[in-house]
Amino acid sequence: MKRESNLNASGFERTVSLRDAYRIMEHFVIDYHARGDTPVSDFLFAYLAISQDGLTTDPAAGEDFLRAARAILDAREDERAR
Repeated sequence: MKRESNLNASGFERTVSLRDAYRIMEHFVIDYHARGDTPVSDFLFAYLAISQDGLTTDPAAGEDFLRAARAILDAREDERAR
């Protein structure tokens, strides 16, 4: 699977509620922290920067964020289907 790192890509074209956006970011940060690569403060600083062409500073960040979004949004859809 190609890692998506361009925030201008179609995979990022989705509208979500503020509640879902918060949960997505929370999931994203928890997954990052679980890997144990760097402290969360370093992580947050690194993700503040996006280049002019929409590329993230970390090539894995875009796909990791989309994975978090899918997990949260799919869970929400599953709850609604019950």
